[in-house]
Amino acid sequence: MIAKRTLIIINPISGTQNKAFIERLIETYLPEDQFNYAIEFTVGPTHATDLAAAAAKDGFDLVIAVGGDGTVNETATGLIGTNTAFGIIPIGSGNGLGRHLQISMNPSKAIKTFSQSEVMKIDVCTANGRPFFNVAGVGYDALIAHKFAQMESRGFSTYIYSVLNQWFKYKPKKYTISTEEGKFKKRALMISMANGSQFGNNAWIAPNARLDDGLIDVCMLTKFHTLAAPALAFQLFNKTIDDSKYLETFRSAHFTVKQKSKIAHLDGEPFKLGKKIEFKVLPKALNIFVPKAFLHELHTEYSLSKFE
Repeated sequence: MIAKRTLIIINPISGTQNKAFIERLIETYLPEDQFNYAIEFTVGPTHATDLAAAAAKDGFDLVIAVGGDGTVNETATGLIGTNTAFGIIPIGSGNGLGRHLQISMNPSKAIKTFSQSEVMKIDVCTANGRPFFNVAGVGYDALIAHKFAQMESRGFSTYIYSVLNQWFKYKPKKYTISTEEGKFKKRALMISMANGSQFGNNAWIAPNARLDDGLIDVCMLTKFHTLAAPALAFQLFNKTIDDSKYLETFRSAHFTVKQKSKIAHLDGEPFKLGKKIEFKVLPKALNIFVPKAFLHELHTEYSLSKFE
C-alpha cells in the first residue's frame, strides 16, 4: 500500500485542546505506513485556504483540518473541485459538520478513524459566492454568531450566554425569498440554510438534511413565546424540530433571500454579505474522508427510503 500524501492543518487558537498534545496524538495514532504526513500551523485568517489549495495543486491525496467550524470551512474552501480529499479532526466549540459525519469528538478516536474511512463526495453551498459546507443563516443566529465572535472565551456555555443575552432584545425580521417556483415574504426569527443537519453541539436544525442530495434545506423559525422554549429546545436536541409548529421548511438548489440587515453567518462565522443573498449548490464538489460506519448508515437509510 502506498501511503497517502497528507497535509495536516492545525489552527493554534481553535478550541481548548493543547496543540502540542494533538501533535503527539497524531504521531501516536496516525499510521505512517498509510499516511505520509506533514503538519502546518495557520498564522491568520484564510491561511488554511491557501495551504489547502497549495497542497491540492501539489498533488496531495488528503488535507486534514484540526480545529473548529471556521477552520473546517477555510480548509475545505481550498479543496473545492479538486481531487484532494478533506478530513476533519474536530476540536472546536460546535463541530457541526464533524458531528453530522459521526466523527468522534475525542481527538485520539477521530485520528484512529482515518484508517477506517472512505471518500464521499458532498455538495458545497455558496452564499453570494462564499462557500459553506454545513449551515448558514440570517436573522437571530447570525446576530449570535456576530456576538459570539467578539467574546473573549469560546465554548458551549459562552454560546448559551450570547443566546440568552440577546433573546429579549431581538425582534423578528421580514424576509423576501425568491425561488424558481416563485416569490414569498416571511417574518421570521431566523432562517437557516442547511447542507448538514445541525448547528453543532448536537442541536439538529435540519434532521433530514443530506450532504449529497443537491439541495439546501431552508428552515424558517418564527418567534415563539419564552414559555415554549424548553419544549422547542427538547425538539432541537432530540432531532424532532421539524415537527414544531414554529418551523417551516423547504428544499431548493438555488434561491435568494432579501433582508434589512447585511449580516449572515456561514458555518458559524459572521460575514457582511449584503441585503440580498443568493444561495446556490455546487453538487458533489468536495471529496471528504468519512467513517465507514457513517457511509454504511447512509446507504442503509437510502435503501430503506426507496421502499417507503
